[in-house]
Amino acid sequence: MVNRVRGALALAGFAMLAGCQSISSEPAQPFGCGEIPTFVDNVCLLDSWVGFGLEAQRGDDAWRQQAVGRLYGDRPDQKAARAVVLSWDGPGEWREASNLYKASIAEAPPRLQPLLQQWLNELEERRDLYSQRATGRSQPSPGARNAQALKQENEQLKQQLKEMSDKMDALTDIERTINSRD
Repeated sequence: MVNRVRGALALAGFAMLAGCQSISSEPAQPFGCGEIPTFVDNVCLLDSWVGFGLEAQRGDDAWRQQAVGRLYGDRPDQKAARAVVLSWDGPGEWREASNLYKASIAEAPPRLQPLLQQWLNELEERRDLYSQRATGRSQPSPGARNAQALKQENEQLKQQLKEMSDKMDALTDIERTINSRD
């Protein structure tokens, strides 16, 4: 009987020691909280998408190319993540990004849909600005524009793009504040 108790205590002590060794300094993240966001509706859903959006915005061409390569697939979350990456690429990728957003937003968890819709709206605004600018260049106005007028128009477009970026940063801050309350 004493041997059984000693064996059980030794086994319990060993299990506790093994458990302590397996505890890492970083908390384990739930499924779907990794580097690539998913549509798994968990505690980090919004944080992971906002973080990924910021990374896509700040990433260079090499990062975007690598990310798009990893996101190849037909799942709605993969399409949405590709849309995020492509929306921060050049104007040649914006139509595809828009189509991917439109194809995936309805499949997203309800609390993620407003963020993805906001990103789609901002992308569409950029597309419109770019289109207006391109159309203005291809159709000469009476009296031909001078370089100063073009420079002024360019500065206005830059300001509008900066304002949209600031809005996105503000939305990110709001999301983080809301999530920190949970």
